[in-house]
Amino acid sequence: MKPTLPIVAALAIIFATAAVSTQSNEDLPRRQYESGLAFFKGQRYAEAMKDFQAIIDSFPRSQVADNALLQMVLYQIDIAKDLGSAQSAVDQLLKTYPETDSAPMAYVVGGRVSMAKGRAPGDVDSAVASFERVERLFPGNDAVPAAGFYAGEALRLVRRNEEALARYRRVTASYPNSPWAARANLAAGYCLAQVDRATAALPEVQRVRQMMPASLESETALNINSILYRLHVRAPKASAFAFSGRYIGPEKSNFDDVVGVKIDPLHRILLGYNKGIAVFDLKGAPASTVTAQDPSTFFVDELNRVVFARDGALHTERAASMPIMLPPTEPNKPPRPVEEVPSAVMMATGHRLVVNKKDKTVVRYDARGQYLGPFTAAINTERMAINVLDDIALIDKDAKAISILDRDGKPLSKIMTKGANYQLDEPVDLAFDRLGYLYVLDRGRESVFVFGPRNRLITSFTLEEKAPGAFTRARAIGVDGAGRLYIFDEKAKRIGVYQ
Repeated sequence: MKPTLPIVAALAIIFATAAVSTQSNEDLPRRQYESGLAFFKGQRYAEAMKDFQAIIDSFPRSQVADNALLQMVLYQIDIAKDLGSAQSAVDQLLKTYPETDSAPMAYVVGGRVSMAKGRAPGDVDSAVASFERVERLFPGNDAVPAAGFYAGEALRLVRRNEEALARYRRVTASYPNSPWAARANLAAGYCLAQVDRATAALPEVQRVRQMMPASLESETALNINSILYRLHVRAPKASAFAFSGRYIGPEKSNFDDVVGVKIDPLHRILLGYNKGIAVFDLKGAPASTVTAQDPSTFFVDELNRVVFARDGALHTERAASMPIMLPPTEPNKPPRPVEEVPSAVMMATGHRLVVNKKDKTVVRYDARGQYLGPFTAAINTERMAINVLDDIALIDKDAKAISILDRDGKPLSKIMTKGANYQLDEPVDLAFDRLGYLYVLDRGRESVFVFGPRNRLITSFTLEEKAPGAFTRARAIGVDGAGRLYIFDEKAKRIGVYQ
């Protein structure tokens, strides 16, 4: 028997209502997800996490729930650098949403967590296995080239450069139009530079500019090629650097007791001195000042905030101060503050390395200021620099050398005071460029010495005393993404730019 007209109409209303309800149920979580993405893009991470967590709590079966959880995973590893929370979120995503489009990238992040935890053979094998699992479980997914790239990164970070190159080239051959291919080309250029094959690195990096001329990777490629050209093509036939004719800072400045020059990921130029940290934009115009009385050192954290040391604590702009404490030397004694901190750096893990001048040690803390232990044995240093591998270079005043340590504090090598074609007199500061070349500012010789793979001197740079831009009383050096030098001279009381 056919249904009567009223029944048909009623069924139509029920189905229409259900469709509207389903659409409505998806509409709110989707809008909340878009809100979270907007907050994330604006670096308002706490608000972004509220939106994503609300989706997980209130709409766990919605179509964007897995995407929200993935965004939380990426926040934990890239911004908060909380490996435990990142791994927990990965586990939750793979258990709750194993067949969604977010699952492949969760495996990628799981491998990255293994990479960040350590670089022992077991950690590297675990990371590479997680990356390889992506292609096996999800062939053709967009996460496959990402996994291939990070497999190369895992190998590069432990200096297995030839194996890393093979992984990168597999990505570029199989996914030539993917942004991950461009990143693989850049990383391949880095590997080649690190094994002293700079001339082979140039065309590898140039390929990025040809294939993706309007991309961010293309801009990075231009900067890397500028470094390679300056150090390996222009030199030694001519000086690798020349004064640009440009100073940063007013002609009559009050920059006294300078403690460092940094160029941060936002391309800001920062100068630490006795009244705070002066911040300049890319063109050298004053942008802001972080007020601080007599800071002893500073760095830029994972949120691009200025962190400076003073009075036994690390002070972060727009955040609470973080005391730097040492365990007691005797039972029933209180913890001791680190009284004088002439240098501090941040590692890729978010850990802070702090020079304890009084005890002649370097101490490791997590991002919340919790003491993790000593980083080195006794070393008398007042200047440190860190590269992309988390290698640490220190001016060792007692040994009269530059000591290079790995991320675990184990000695890698030394640059002695005197070597082939160079002699250091009074090194006062140092910096790494993005390729891992080390720049040593020598006040006594009024020179900059550039060391490459195996601590080989690549070039040096000196200006005559009366030449424009001469730095006769150099104090601090910074290097930007294109390898330009920023040198503060106490006589000029400004930062000179050399390129």
